[in-house]
Amino acid sequence: MVAPHCDGAHPINMGENPKYPTFLFAISKSLTNTDMVRPMEKPAVDGSHDEVPAQELLLALGHALLLGAAWETVFNDPRWAWRALYIAYTHDKLGTPDQVEGVFFGQDEAEALVQRVASDYASSQPWQRPFYKFKVADWPLGTLAIRDARDSFHRSVIRHVVILIKQALQRHGRLPRGVATVAIGPVGAIGGTAAPALPAYVDVRGRRIVLWEDCGSNAGAEESIVFTTCGKTPLCGLMNGSGEILVPPAFEKVAPLRHGLAVATRHGKVGYIDAGGNVVVPFLYEDAVDCCQELLLVRSDGLWGALDRDGQEVIAPRFTALTHDVGNEALRAILDGQHGYLSLSGELLAGYCERPLLLAEHAFAGERAVFIAREASTDAGAAPLRQVLVDALGRQCGLQDFAAIAYGAHDAGLLRASAQDGQGLRHGYVGLHGETLIDFRFAAAECFSEGLAAVADVAAPSCYGYIDRRGHWMIAPRFDAAGEFHHGLAVASAPPPAPGWRWRARALMERLHALSRGKRPASRPLAQSAAGHRYGYIDRRGNWAIAQRYLEAKPFSEGLAPVRTERGWRYIDTCGIAVTPDHYQEAGPFKRGVARIGRRFDGPLRYGLVDSGGREIIPPRFERLSYPQRGMVTARDEFGLWGCFTLYGNIVAPFIYREAHDLQVALAARGATQVT
Repeated sequence: MVAPHCDGAHPINMGENPKYPTFLFAISKSLTNTDMVRPMEKPAVDGSHDEVPAQELLLALGHALLLGAAWETVFNDPRWAWRALYIAYTHDKLGTPDQVEGVFFGQDEAEALVQRVASDYASSQPWQRPFYKFKVADWPLGTLAIRDARDSFHRSVIRHVVILIKQALQRHGRLPRGVATVAIGPVGAIGGTAAPALPAYVDVRGRRIVLWEDCGSNAGAEESIVFTTCGKTPLCGLMNGSGEILVPPAFEKVAPLRHGLAVATRHGKVGYIDAGGNVVVPFLYEDAVDCCQELLLVRSDGLWGALDRDGQEVIAPRFTALTHDVGNEALRAILDGQHGYLSLSGELLAGYCERPLLLAEHAFAGERAVFIAREASTDAGAAPLRQVLVDALGRQCGLQDFAAIAYGAHDAGLLRASAQDGQGLRHGYVGLHGETLIDFRFAAAECFSEGLAAVADVAAPSCYGYIDRRGHWMIAPRFDAAGEFHHGLAVASAPPPAPGWRWRARALMERLHALSRGKRPASRPLAQSAAGHRYGYIDRRGNWAIAQRYLEAKPFSEGLAPVRTERGWRYIDTCGIAVTPDHYQEAGPFKRGVARIGRRFDGPLRYGLVDSGGREIIPPRFERLSYPQRGMVTARDEFGLWGCFTLYGNIVAPFIYREAHDLQVALAARGATQVT
């Protein structure tokens, strides 16, 4: 394969750009794989292969693909396999390609784009030196025969070439017989306006997408892509990120799949279909909205209700509005002009009241007697939003409103609140009826945990101590940083102590000894006399239970805490004894007996899981890894493929999915529990 050239003239110096040869080697290695593509044939030296004009070449490529020719065969055709393709791109200081700006058949066009992008970059970021970031490379067209290359830069070049082919086909206006145009994108999506659609092509039976390389970029986090036929009566269907048709075009409107179901419209009525196009909820409703995995919101005769995934009624249609509050896993409802909150089973959680309720997230976690609500202030000159406490009927508790209120994990009737006064924002604590329990006299405050809260006094805003539930100082303010208590220990950091008399006496003796020998005494800064700025753990009396010897430290969870030394992250127990080696670059909290760790060997960071004994039950070899949910873990391997397995190593879904949403669709189709 011909190596790319910078600026269209000089080859890249492999010694100066150590990462770029790896990129080239991956492509060259893939080109030699005869299972994927046959080798390119270099044109004869006598010039028997005349250069085809760019538009004619793009039309030839497009028509060949539309007629069903294999991608590898089309782009490796000896008539144009060695045709130069000029790529305008950006790269980092090491020469590794970053982003494709444009793809052209003419070198002048590519260089003009590079100059324009470099000029825009220099004007927007004048402090940068952009001369090294913008280049032009030339590739043989046959390099693109590797359609499934895992390199993101290579895939980006392919996407640009596909756009050029589509533009040429649109300008030409004629398609081969048996090929139809469809629009990719949420053209018929239910609810709201849609962005301009991208064209794609199917055969007359609607069962095959011919040009699909640009579909994956539109998938995002969705499970499917909406496409629309371009005939007199447009119909909508669904395809996946690879362009495979999931639901044939048979609906007036359709929304992308969510949790295995999609809202669709037929003959002006709305219902639900599954990933195979089968009707799950009949087309009987005026409108419908995806809510969550368990609930479907539908409107009938102008009133909203809810169904389960089998179409059975859960909440009768009697509400003028019904929306899903994701942060609380609840429903905001309006009934006869009154506002309230419902559980997903239809039980009243808060309300009904005349003013709208906007409850803070996790309002219904545990058994709370009051809720934090946001509402607009009616006072002139006041902040546009304020926070108040309301009871289960939506009535305000107390007369005072606050700049902010926060739930704590162990607040037990004491809520951290902030109020504005003439000197700025002050922090204190209020009760469940809005009464002030601890005055607003702190410059900073944390939530209560295990009966204590870290606060900073106004007189010393950068010095933290701990107060009890009556507001009395239990640990004097002497810490630069202080966290919440867990397992009787809290992360803290204190400035190094001043040197004592022993150190001063020793320094004086060294000074006198130097003067007696006629030498100039060396200066010895105080910073060398004590430990540097480190983190440790204190007990409830403020004594150091674990010395402050760590560069970073996180709270304890399930009896273990991650700490960072000069070598990396490790886990320690409540006695400060190391449970794992300190060779991790990332360390998360323990949840349900396991913690996610990240380690870098020679390349990017890889993730795995360790148990409470420090054993790596899943070695760090995955690019992405989730915490276990109901015993299952989703992960992306070193090849960029997604799969799912249990903690015991049993494969639930093999590592064959290129996108996370494809894996979710597969799990939903198999009836497995979805995990994120």
